[in-house]
Amino acid sequence: MNNIRKILILVIMIIIPFTSLPAENTGNKYSFYLSPLAGFLYGQAEEIVYRFPGDSQYLSLLLWDLKPLVYTGLAGYFGPRNPFEHNGWITAGSLKFGFPHKTGIMENRDWLGAGNNVTHFSQHNLFSQSVFLVDLSLGYSWRLNDYLALRTFAEFSFLHFSWIAKGGSGQYPFGQVSFNGPVIEYRQNWFIFSPGISLKGRINHLFSLEGRFNYSPLVFCAARDRHIERDTVFLDYLWWGHYFKAGGKLIFSVISNMDLTLYLNYLHITETRGNTNISGVIYNDVGGAAFSTLDMGISAKIRIIGLPTRGTIPLEIESAEPLQ
Repeated sequence: MNNIRKILILVIMIIIPFTSLPAENTGNKYSFYLSPLAGFLYGQAEEIVYRFPGDSQYLSLLLWDLKPLVYTGLAGYFGPRNPFEHNGWITAGSLKFGFPHKTGIMENRDWLGAGNNVTHFSQHNLFSQSVFLVDLSLGYSWRLNDYLALRTFAEFSFLHFSWIAKGGSGQYPFGQVSFNGPVIEYRQNWFIFSPGISLKGRINHLFSLEGRFNYSPLVFCAARDRHIERDTVFLDYLWWGHYFKAGGKLIFSVISNMDLTLYLNYLHITETRGNTNISGVIYNDVGGAAFSTLDMGISAKIRIIGLPTRGTIPLEIESAEPLQ
């Protein structure tokens, strides 16, 4: 909880200064919004051990489910009140908290023999312990015409996932084994810097659409695997790889000072690789991790400051959403 409080304080510190901007200094061009949100993730994380440094052959592969993981959160946005009328700087942030619950199964495969056949396999019930996701971005929005606006931005993302695998059974060379109680704990912490681009289009005074795309090789992961029965801890420090994020929104501008947004994003991280520390012994270039998920949810954008003055564009055709 201490880490969650620190991240929440950081997001608030970034957002609050913009609320002090007086409307007369911006010509009422900018507005600030808050968006409560809720949704779910559906995907899977991978924990990888390679057989040799520099080689792609697996020694071990563990699959950690998020099928699904339910979350809630809060987003903030500061930018042009009407992106189809004004250019301007934008800044956005979001914080999502996952609920602890069962999220599927964990599968563990090992290739300890000379061939390509799986020698060890186990399957366990999987429970999410703690999840929080942070996105912070800064960019610029260009009005292309009365119906299109283009945005470019730089984004920092922090993703924290923690699971515990319990019970289940395993098939090994010496026979079948049943497990009781906790078996393995696993954490992934992702730090990602990425550029992004989005295009927003207004269909009519009630509906708008927006699509976005991010890509970056600037990925770092710190992961921790604890095999409880063996009392062994594996620490992975991984970097580079490929990060993709693509998604879209459907925005309903049906209530003054509030929009409803349905969003769907796909996130994929692959080919990260690095070193593994086992009880103080470092094994170079044998650790790996990957992650992919669909993120679907709904948010309610509420205008906090920057209400339009008399004679400006009607509220119902304005739209400026937080980047999800």
